[in-house]
Amino acid sequence: MKIAIIGCGWLGKRLAKHLTGRNHHVIVTTTSPEKVEELKEVAAEVHVLDFSKDFDADFLNAAEVAIFSMPVSRHSWFEGFKKLGTQFRKSLFFSSTGIYPQQNGIFTEEHRENLRRDLLASEQLVTTKYPETIILRLGGLMGDERSLKNFYADRQPPDPKKKVNYIHYGDISAMVELLLSADHQNKPYNIVAPEHPTVLEVLNADQEASKTSSNEDRDRIISSDLFIKEFNYKFIHPNPKYF
Repeated sequence: MKIAIIGCGWLGKRLAKHLTGRNHHVIVTTTSPEKVEELKEVAAEVHVLDFSKDFDADFLNAAEVAIFSMPVSRHSWFEGFKKLGTQFRKSLFFSSTGIYPQQNGIFTEEHRENLRRDLLASEQLVTTKYPETIILRLGGLMGDERSLKNFYADRQPPDPKKKVNYIHYGDISAMVELLLSADHQNKPYNIVAPEHPTVLEVLNADQEASKTSSNEDRDRIISSDLFIKEFNYKFIHPNPKYF
């Protein structure tokens, strides 16, 4: 299958390596010419594509599937995306669980109140242009060098009792591969590890410690139950303590 990862950053590079290893023809884009040679190690084709400039994206015509993995916080993303003329058989869009309110509670895909406006606008733009798009709302990206111990190596976490909503890139890769052959309707899915330890528990994962008492009404929890149920998915990395 020919798959285009449009916006090949930290996650895109790992996803490209995974899909290439499964014998897919992977096309990736980057805004940085200096990253082209590096990305050639994980993809069959590498192209420079910058939505903030005039661009020619005819190379995308060969792709059957598009995976949109670009930061959407910039106005140039919206303007550039509108100019894409390629049609795809299927597309996936990496959004974020940051779309949900920053307040306590359990958030499922059914929650539609007070969603973050820029992320909601990006989801709506993508699904308007490509109605068959499946939206993946990703939790905090973890794995390899991305760990809380590295983030807080020289400082204390501001809220050590806060429960985390993280996802390992290995599960994202497996989920994407599953979706490539799935016949499911376009809708959003929360992509978050099913276990939610506290920041302190993750930092002290190698120590024996009493488990922090759970009070989900006082924590912000993003539920991935819908994806688990619909795809009978078993997480490779269910607990962020062991990422």
